[in-house]
Amino acid sequence: MICFDDLVVQSNRPRLIPSYKQTERRLLSIFLAVLEISPQLRGAFLEQCGYRSEKTCTYASLMEVQYKGSQYPDVRPDGLVMGTRGKNEWAAFIEAKAEKSAIRTDQILDYVSLAAKTKVDAIITISNEFSREPSELPYHIAQSKRKSINIFHFAWADIRTFLELQKAGGFLGEVEQLVLEQCLHFFWEPSSGIQNYDQMPATWPAFVEAAGTALGFGANMKGLTEIIHGWQQERRDLSSKLTHFTKSNIEIKHFAGARATEEERLKAERSKLADQYCLYAEYQTKKTKASLTIEADLNACRITSALEVTPPENKGARATVTWLSKLLSDWSETDLVLSFDWPGRVPDTTFPLQKVLEDPSLVFDGKPDAPRRIRIIVNKQDVRRFKSRKKFVEDVETLALFSVDLGKRCGWV
Repeated sequence: MICFDDLVVQSNRPRLIPSYKQTERRLLSIFLAVLEISPQLRGAFLEQCGYRSEKTCTYASLMEVQYKGSQYPDVRPDGLVMGTRGKNEWAAFIEAKAEKSAIRTDQILDYVSLAAKTKVDAIITISNEFSREPSELPYHIAQSKRKSINIFHFAWADIRTFLELQKAGGFLGEVEQLVLEQCLHFFWEPSSGIQNYDQMPATWPAFVEAAGTALGFGANMKGLTEIIHGWQQERRDLSSKLTHFTKSNIEIKHFAGARATEEERLKAERSKLADQYCLYAEYQTKKTKASLTIEADLNACRITSALEVTPPENKGARATVTWLSKLLSDWSETDLVLSFDWPGRVPDTTFPLQKVLEDPSLVFDGKPDAPRRIRIIVNKQDVRRFKSRKKFVEDVETLALFSVDLGKRCGWV
């Protein structure tokens, strides 16, 4: 491969324990080293970049690549990954930033020129800037430039989420699992250079203010798409934190349906925000099938977190309520609300936890059959904190982690 043959140095391999002083170099070296160790992880990641490496792929990666000869631009990509399967060859340059550093358009354009001369197929950028999907860039590259090469972008927090989900999937070998655990331990360190999504877009307070007025806002209000994108980023970042906290696979479910396209999902979320003034997120545990929903009501300035579980089989209404009361007795001092979904035409019922603990018969009287599902609900309503870009995100995550912690202690998560 030209991209490999004309390198100045061919031995600058990524290391699992790197000596680089630059934060972004350390992060990239560790990540690329993990991909070299685990074909499973490598295949799953590169597939997002348009390359199916398969098990038969011959793979190599390098750090800080530089080319000899006046025909090449004087630029040095942070990384290079290469795969060969039969006669098919594929390669990508990588540019990495960390902390508050942003990807520079001029630098990527230099890589586009270099890629054309070295027959490199793609450019992968990684930073703390979020994008809705790998093909959507947080920096501007003219479409005419993107016709000749594929360019993908990942936030470090998204890569961390990807690694958490792979670890929780149970498909890795013992050594791969151990290496990945050590990698993730570092990726969660504040000193790693990875930044979480921690605040909504700048227009957030204006939207909350408008939702509480008679005029409100519509689907065409300027900045609505940015609010949706901000919420999508928070939803993904929270998925990573929930997976890390529970040590199990927690997946995002979208209310538009699993088969909906990104465009259809964006349209559904725009409609929900414009028509109902609500932001919504749903997560499901892969093992227990318990689900967690988060809803932010901009009109009421209220965040609601609800953990939905299925009661044990072969229990009647009385036995189910008794079972639930015992599990939740340690949470009596909290402001939990319990909602019961009854079979048939029996309407749903909702009670504060305290009342259920004091008199369980309030729930099961006149109901022989157990509820189909039970929701454990907690709310937070604080207008000042809700309007704050940062405190809103803090409260969403606090409520979600509280619900998951409850579910974990009760054996539902």
